[in-house]
Parts: sequence; C-alpha cells; structure tokens
Amino acid sequence: MSEQQAAYKSITIVGPGLLGGSVAMAVRQHMPGCDLRVWARREQPLAYLREHGVTQHTYTDLQAAVQGAELVILATPIGCFESLAREMLPTLADDVLVTDVGSVKAYVHHTTGTLLTQRGHRFIGSHPMAGTEKTGVENAFADLLRGATVVLTNAHGAPAEDEARLAAFWQVLGCSTYAMTPDNHDRAAARVSHVPHVLAALCARAAAGDGVPQADLQRLAAGGFRDTTRVCCGPAPMWADILWENDVAVRRALSDCMEQMQTVINLLNKQDKAGLRRWLETAADCRRIIRCEQDTNP
Repeated sequence: MSEQQAAYKSITIVGPGLLGGSVAMAVRQHMPGCDLRVWARREQPLAYLREHGVTQHTYTDLQAAVQGAELVILATPIGCFESLAREMLPTLADDVLVTDVGSVKAYVHHTTGTLLTQRGHRFIGSHPMAGTEKTGVENAFADLLRGATVVLTNAHGAPAEDEARLAAFWQVLGCSTYAMTPDNHDRAAARVSHVPHVLAALCARAAAGDGVPQADLQRLAAGGFRDTTRVCCGPAPMWADILWENDVAVRRALSDCMEQMQTVINLLNKQDKAGLRRWLETAADCRRIIRCEQDTNP
C-alpha cells in the first residue's frame, strides 16, 4: 500500500500523554496534510500542543473530537478505553477505524473491541513498543516512534484492507509492524516488558534493604544500577493497571523468575561455581537470541 493510500485524512488522538503526544507529533511531521485532532479532559496538554504547533484542533468534548474522523487512536490509560468508546459511539463515523496504543491486548479486545464491533464499528489493536520512564505530553517527541515495532492484533476480524492501511500508517511514522493474536502478545509482553518492570522495581527496593547506609549506596550505585532500575521510575498508576490487566501472563512469568532465583540460591548454597557460571552463560545466550545479537566473544 502506498503512502498516499495509507494517509488518513482525519485522525483523532484520545489522550495526549507521552505516547499519544508523540504519535500526534509524528503525524504532524510525516503527514502534514492530515486533519489532526486531539482530545483531553484537561486544557493544559491541549494548550501545550497548540503552543508547539502540533495542532490547533484540540477538544475537551470527545464527541466533537471524533466526529467524522477516519482513524481514532485511544491513548489514555487502558482502564478508560471502554467508557471512552461508549461515550464517543453517537458521533463515530460509519467507516471509522478505532485502534489503541495500550500495552495489554486481550483485555482491550474483550472490553473495548467487543463493544465497538457489536455496535457495527471496526477495531484493530495496536501496541507501539516504545516509551520512556517519563510521562506527560511535555516529554513527548516525534522520534520516540522511529524504529519501533508496532504489534497489530485483529482479533475481531476487521477487513484485511483495514489492517493493511493501519500497518501502512504506522510505517509512515517510521515504525515496523508485526501481527499477533492478543493472547500471544500478552504472553510475550509479560516476558520482555511487564515482568522486567517488576524486576527493576525489585532491584531498587532490594538495594534499599538490609540497613546499608544510604550514603554508601549513593556512592556505589553506577551504570549497572542505573540501567537495571531505570524503567521502574515509570508512572506507578499506569504500571499497576498494566500488571493488573495482564495478571495471568505476568503471574506465570514471575513464577518462572522465582524458580530461576531459587536455582541461583541453590547453586550458591552448594558452592557450585561451575554451575553458576553455566547459569550466567545461558542467560547471556538468551539475551543475544532475543535481541538477535551476534556473539562477539572469541
């Protein structure tokens, strides 16, 4: 599909936080002729977008914001999606495609996707694998999406041309796309995104334990601690929602983590240094395989 065919003439972004704001900025950069609209409950993020030339078409009236839009992108916290979808139903165009940027997909399809499709609208889930530990539109930037993978989940059977057009839209913004089922997405996201967030938080909490003087921790904490724990500074309410909404896959992955931690404890208890080395080598191999990295060791 060509860029011309992919270019939606009117797009409404519902929720200009870090990700929604970055999508808006990328649309303005790569699709300058698009009628870009943004809705928020509060005026402050909308004023920011107007002042920075992203769009002058900002709304606190959701029905007005989505009226006539060809593509609606839900970018609020996931728990708000269903109620927002219900609120905008009266003015959604018959040919509109609704998508989202949430990091959990089965829950979104069971709730929001089902609601929309039962009312005759089309829904395809999206999840851009992009973000930072910062929040708010003031930290958004167009290049946040550059090179990101966007997972597409078409569990409600939207027409193939809709999925192709949505994929082309994300590609115009500099992303690649990858189709998955919602359940497979959530299982994989639990392993490479959601549980790593929990483990980052665990490392931060564990570092503050055992009565080690704070001054000592501050002097010794260097790049390893910084890189390992960075993501746990993301917004706690958002991450609590993500873990809650993907609880089955997260609990299964955390159980596997606990087994692996017990393995390390057992190796240390047995003073099995060779086994510990093999455990660490296997972990490094897993990372290289998942990241598609070449082993540069001699």
